[in-house]
Amino acid sequence: MASSEADSRLKQVLVPALEKIIKNASWRKHAKLAHECKSVIETLTSAPKPQSPASNDAAEPEASVPGPIHDGGPVEYSLAESESILRPLIAAASSGVVKIADPAVDAVQRLIAHGFLRGEADSGGGAPEAKMLASLIEAVCKCHEFGDDAVELLVLKTLLSAVTSISLRIHGDCLLLIVRTCYDIYLGSKNVVNQTTAKASLIQMLVIVFRRMEADSSTVPVQPIVVAELMDPVDKSDVDNSMTQSVQGFITRIVQDIDGVLNPVTPSTLGAHDGAFETTVAATVEAANPADLLDSTDEDMLDAKYWEISMYKTALEGRKGELVDGELVERDDDLEIQIGNKLRRDAFLVFRALCKLSMKTPSKEASVDPQLMKGKIVALELLKILLENAGAVFRTSESVLRQDTYLPLMLPCKEVETEKTAE
Repeated sequence: MASSEADSRLKQVLVPALEKIIKNASWRKHAKLAHECKSVIETLTSAPKPQSPASNDAAEPEASVPGPIHDGGPVEYSLAESESILRPLIAAASSGVVKIADPAVDAVQRLIAHGFLRGEADSGGGAPEAKMLASLIEAVCKCHEFGDDAVELLVLKTLLSAVTSISLRIHGDCLLLIVRTCYDIYLGSKNVVNQTTAKASLIQMLVIVFRRMEADSSTVPVQPIVVAELMDPVDKSDVDNSMTQSVQGFITRIVQDIDGVLNPVTPSTLGAHDGAFETTVAATVEAANPADLLDSTDEDMLDAKYWEISMYKTALEGRKGELVDGELVERDDDLEIQIGNKLRRDAFLVFRALCKLSMKTPSKEASVDPQLMKGKIVALELLKILLENAGAVFRTSESVLRQDTYLPLMLPCKEVETEKTAE
């Protein structure tokens, strides 16, 4: 594929979105944003600069560092160039103005779907590229706070595209933030279609995360879920199944279109495990005191650091007999306890987060909270789907799922049953 063709497609995604941002921006309040958008447009529409790697590396060492934006051809954008392109999109999505945020989020979704964004997005990662991509995802997640029906759907479309993508890999806190955002849209949206879409998106994401864990690869093929079989329509008036069909179409299009024909990514490009065995929890455990996180609030339920430390502490408590003078005797499976495999770590964090969501209890002042009960029920439904479709790794690996993880599920199940009986 000629680089000019790929470059043209990149311009087709970015330039219209940036022009729309400029048009809707306030010249006083968003002058800097408008200037950055114009600068990116000029860069994208100008004649491509000649490639001379040797001279560029000598003059500007930073220019040789590859960035997360790729045009699909031989031309690659450096980390600095990628940052200059993504910066106005992040700023626009974080602007607090719907008309400015909407084209930015739409552009991000298109960048992901066409495979122009590549690399790992993890706010806990040390690489600048990972943090840059995580900041982009965080800005998109924040847009659901507008409460706008169209923006909610666009956010769900972007987040599901991100989790489904092969070239953009979501891990850790970034993945949990995406799950939490979809969960919040399901609970907070006033639009029934958006609620159903948020729930279906959550189910599809869980299928992807756990399928990749079982296959130990981010490149494993994923099929769209069958919405009608996995969930009941929220709106009982959907007698003609039009809403279910609409949501099914939403899920199917994203899963089938992601990283499609325009920018195919082969497993040989990403590697067999594509970096899945790089990080451990040890650094996190050393940086924080687990005792400080025992009395956590609901805000901690989808925080990767909280669950990693909690998991590690639970593992140590389960092996007290192997402790000598307060130190753990070295064994071959110590690395397994720390879950160095990112794909297993992601699945564990998501599962533990859902357990926590299912255990939320109302405050003493509000003994009955319909919204809280709705959240607990959907969390239990998601857990039920995971347990019924659990694969061999999930069922047998102690490091991914310890037996005591199931015990807290008894309480919320009993509470939900009591609540339903009372109704």
